[in-house]
Formats: sequence, structure tokens, C-alpha cells
Amino acid sequence: MELYIADTHALLWFLTRNQRLSPVARQILIQAETGAVQVFIPTIVLAELANVILKKQLPVTVHEVLNKIEQGDGFAVVPFDLDVFQTMLTLPNHWEIHDKIIAATARYYQAKLITRDEVLRNADELETVWD
Repeated sequence: MELYIADTHALLWFLTRNQRLSPVARQILIQAETGAVQVFIPTIVLAELANVILKKQLPVTVHEVLNKIEQGDGFAVVPFDLDVFQTMLTLPNHWEIHDKIIAATARYYQAKLITRDEVLRNADELETVWD
């Protein structure tokens, strides 16, 4: 089964049906709802989502996000633990800390990262999907 990591914008745009989400990313996340692929969601992504939802008063609640994750057969939340932290230490120092944690999660689980972030998409350290 293919394994992916969702970054914050990808998951947020999927949940809010935002047109900025690429068709490829949308299809992967739809497949995760049925369990055709596995999408891991780092805990830092949940924290960022909660922060954005509250600050921007988006049309989705944190409880709706958690319900969507629990209902989708292919979604699972993964922690920022010592193994991911140690992987993070191998990534470029100039990357933003949240991006490093998300990227480290993808590297640790040997998963493709669903992201629009150009820095991460251009990184040799990661395999990403978007367009």
C-alpha cells in the first residue's frame, strides 16, 4: 500500500474543499478516505491546523477535522517522537522548524510528502507529490 504524509495546507485545503489543492493531492486524500492508500498526519500538522482554524475562523472545526481522520480508513495520526526528532536533525538547518518536523516524518516513514511547499518539493532529501 502506498504511504503518504499530509502537510498542513494539503490537509486543510482538502477538508475545506479549497481549489488551491492540486488534483493529484485531492485524489490521494480521497483514496485515503476509502483505505486505498495510507496517509499519515503528523501531530504538528494537527497543531498547525488548530491554530489556523482558530485564527482565521475557517468553516471547519477541529472536531470536524478529527472526525474526518477517524472516519477515513486510510488516515492515521503519527507522533513527533524521538525517532522523528533524530531524523529531523539530519535535515537542512535553514528549513522552517514545522517543515523540518513534517519532512522528517516523511523521511522516517519512507513516505511521499503531499505538499505545495517549493522548498520541500525541491529538496533532494524528500519524495513529494503535488501536481
